[in-house]
Amino acid sequence: MSDLERDIGTLDYKIQELVKELSEDKFLIPTFQRDFVWDPENVLRLWDSIFKFYPIGSILYWETDSYLHTHRKLGGFAFPHDEDAVRKFKDWKYVLDGQQRVTSLLVSLKGGRGRVEGDEEFDYTLYFDATKAEFFFADEMDERKETVPSTRLLVRASDVPRWSFSFYKEISGEPGFNEQVEENLNRLQRIFTDYVVPVVRIRGVEVNEVCDIFERINQEGKRLDPVDIMVARTYRNENLETGAKGFYLRDNLRELNQVLVDQGSRFQDLEDLTTIQMFALCLRKMHAGGRNPYGITPQPLSNLTTENFERNWDRCRRTILETVKFLHDLKIQGPGMLPRVYLALPLCYYLHENRSPNRDMMRQWFWRYAFSSDDVRTSSHVYDFCEGFFAHLERGQEVEIPPLELSRNRLVRTSYRYRSTLGRAVLAFLANLEPKDFSDAHAVVLDSVYLLLTQAPNLHHIYPQSFLRRRGNLPDELSPDSLMNICFLRAETNIQIGDKNPLIYFSDLKSTVRDFDTILASHLIPPEQLGGHEYNPQEYAGFLHARADWLCRRIRDQLPDVEVTITD
Repeated sequence: MSDLERDIGTLDYKIQELVKELSEDKFLIPTFQRDFVWDPENVLRLWDSIFKFYPIGSILYWETDSYLHTHRKLGGFAFPHDEDAVRKFKDWKYVLDGQQRVTSLLVSLKGGRGRVEGDEEFDYTLYFDATKAEFFFADEMDERKETVPSTRLLVRASDVPRWSFSFYKEISGEPGFNEQVEENLNRLQRIFTDYVVPVVRIRGVEVNEVCDIFERINQEGKRLDPVDIMVARTYRNENLETGAKGFYLRDNLRELNQVLVDQGSRFQDLEDLTTIQMFALCLRKMHAGGRNPYGITPQPLSNLTTENFERNWDRCRRTILETVKFLHDLKIQGPGMLPRVYLALPLCYYLHENRSPNRDMMRQWFWRYAFSSDDVRTSSHVYDFCEGFFAHLERGQEVEIPPLELSRNRLVRTSYRYRSTLGRAVLAFLANLEPKDFSDAHAVVLDSVYLLLTQAPNLHHIYPQSFLRRRGNLPDELSPDSLMNICFLRAETNIQIGDKNPLIYFSDLKSTVRDFDTILASHLIPPEQLGGHEYNPQEYAGFLHARADWLCRRIRDQLPDVEVTITD
């Protein structure tokens, strides 16, 4: 808990004061903030706004006694202290909002050679053309010299605060000096004496709250993941004198991701936060006695320390990879096919250092809650399953998976949305059946390579959308996008089918492709619903309901220890 009293305050900083504080490490930039990314034009627009005395917005900083890893170089400007020196401060002030603006001011006045588009080095030292009232950078100096009567009218911005009363007397004798130039120089000087930037201070706020603050104030910026703060908070420099090793959590996460990449797994897209939550649940399982400090929400995640990661990463990493393998065995090819990401968390808890997991009960639990209306979507749900159902299962105690009710009408009337829970559950279950391509009974549609080459699984409307819309007269409750009208196909087959009447194209395929009924069965497409050549809306409705019934019965078959009720 922070010793600082919680409050909020506002101070007005002159530009020179703000830059001085930043350059002396009195304001710090935590590494969860982006590097300096503004291009030169953005910086010039900022200074133009200041010159016109337009507001540039407030700067927000967090005053705390919690140490975070900070940038030691921005925009080519190197801060004076090294990481070890910064660690010894008694408290720290971290810029949460306004980093690009304050860094622009810093490199403009203190000088910095950063990288711009094309990876070219760029000198951000700022100058002012008094004849045109324009700011420019050092790369334009030669060109500007050709357009002004005297080079003294091209002023380096960092020199302005040091001007004395004699400056105007000296420069007034220069060629090209006139009333407009004098007015421009006066305004330039005034931005260093009169222009103020409002700076908002918050303190007494805990680390886990900063994510929420950061996200609320950065509506147009990147979303701050709790892992960003965790990476900064657990960072440790290597100490050559003591031999202590450094630690950077991002390296651990990247290494795990690379393993998944090498395996061709779409779980390379697993969010770092989910990986850390899995790690935290492994620690939660290992914790013995007293209040358990580990969990998956921001507050308990902030309890994770550098030592936690160093001591336990390898053993927890094995569990995370084992969890991914179990999901792969269910044909869940990546996090995008998980009905809910939280479904993976209790499985990880159960598998951690479990020598004889009951994979059949894991599988039944997964599919039962994939299709249930009572979500596994809160931390309380996750903890209850971890320390209730799966803890009892691991101890060999009798467990029971609650009954499941499946509604055929709900499946028919729900339109496909890739991010919807039910949509992902249906697609995941269909993938588990290893559907074959319509053109070849031996060609599996879904595999990791196929998924890696596409942004999303290639989906096919069995009754093509354009075909149904041309025919019209669909009942209001039926949609061309019904979940029961969706199946997986390879792209080339999908293109060949186009918008043909399914009664015709299925008849053609049946006459040319061997074992076509086996192919249809792999998609849970009832062949008896595809006879004849004449289409009417009632046939479409009958097809959807027949497929929904087949799907429900197959789900029931996969859950022998669960009471499954199928309703209309």
